Amino acid sequence: MIRLVLSDLDNTLIWGSPHVITGHGADAIRALQAAGVHFAPATGRTFSGLPELFGGDTGLCSTAITCNGQLVYLDGQLVSSTPLAHDVLTRTRDVLTEFWDAFLVVEYEERKIGIGMDMGYVQANPDYFWAVGEAMGEVPDEPCHKANVRVVGDMARGREVRERLAEACPEFDFVFPMPGFPHIDILPHGFGKERGGDFLMEALGLTPDEVAVFGDAENDMSMLEHYPNSVAVANAVPIVAQTARWHVGRAEDDAVADAFFEIARATKAGEMPAFMR
Repeated sequence: MIRLVLSDLDNTLIWGSPHVITGHGADAIRALQAAGVHFAPATGRTFSGLPELFGGDTGLCSTAITCNGQLVYLDGQLVSSTPLAHDVLTRTRDVLTEFWDAFLVVEYEERKIGIGMDMGYVQANPDYFWAVGEAMGEVPDEPCHKANVRVVGDMARGREVRERLAEACPEFDFVFPMPGFPHIDILPHGFGKERGGDFLMEALGLTPDEVAVFGDAENDMSMLEHYPNSVAVANAVPIVAQTARWHVGRAEDDAVADAFFEIARATKAGEMPAFMR
């Protein structure tokens, strides 16, 4: 039976505008919880930004894997923290000076700081620098758990930048969290959402076959590879669809919420969900 559900948010559980979970999705999470199934969003976002995505209902997201697994919360309490190495972030910034159209952004909950950026350029390119509110010349000394590279170009340019970064900074992994958009998330090498998933799994006394994970994009890959009950939405990128063991419909059709309702029903009945049989 499934006892823990981990789900990516953007383009998996949540879709379109307004970028907030639907009523059907919220009810599906409540159905999981009522059936004794733990739910946690597994996202690259920060914890402070989650309540807005869940319509202000913190009960839906108080347990969460954030910053791609680098921060883990259980019942609203931070229980695991893995910061990015400051010296490697500084090296990343130095490598990006080779590109006129790629910039490092570091995040501290609500603060998004462009490193080595001109705010006029930021304001002139809002599609690439959403929510970046300040600029600094150097990476701040305080521990950073979320950083990304904003590339003002297409995916081909994004892949070019990523290849150079991977060569110069092997201590980090550089992944695309949004299909078709040259936004690059930075993670410690070999790190992913499954690290946070294992922390929660062990804390709850569960086994890997009692965990179900849902995703659509490259930053979900390691999580989908790690757990036997991995699920891709129909709008997932091809490599994610190939990796997942199970498949459901499209995110915009609330297919993940439908799957949650089926998991809740099946767990109450002491069996595996129908789409996993």
